[in-house]
Amino acid sequence: MAVAIALSACTTDRDDPPPAAVPAAKSAPTPRASVSSIPRSPAAARAEAVSGASEAYRHFIAATDTAYASGGVNVGGLKKYATGVMLKAELNQAEIFRGRKWHSIGRQRVVWVKPLTVGTPDANGQINEVTVQACVDAATATAVDASGKSVKLPGTPTEAIDEMRMRRVQGAWKAEYPQSRKAGTC
Repeated sequence: MAVAIALSACTTDRDDPPPAAVPAAKSAPTPRASVSSIPRSPAAARAEAVSGASEAYRHFIAATDTAYASGGVNVGGLKKYATGVMLKAELNQAEIFRGRKWHSIGRQRVVWVKPLTVGTPDANGQINEVTVQACVDAATATAVDASGKSVKLPGTPTEAIDEMRMRRVQGAWKAEYPQSRKAGTC
């Protein structure tokens, strides 16, 4: 087509109509690389994994607050932000709240989250496991019975250092396995 246009520009006879354009053959669309298929540096993969796991941990703690504030009824967030052993444990706790007619009041606060271990990249350069350590302040959160009386045992610490293995499951980070939880200071 470029040749036809170039030749028509060179003709001296202005009365001749320009040659008809020949339709270009349709070509297959050029495949685009998806974000997940773009190679990334190990440092970028690590930063993305740590960020995703840390944010999901915060959402997981918020989901536990929501589940227990509802008396163990609203467990959708638990299913969204937990998997494996952790999901089973939290669903069991929600069942206890429902059975005993307990509910929580107040919210836990995640003071900080940091990575302890970061898994190795898979064949696509993606990291799918991160163990995080976090300090959770529960000073304003408690569980109460149907009459509003606290069921929290006297002397229960209000701050805890939590270690949680986070795993990417079908593209979403989830709390999978509690490594430890012990009293600590944020």
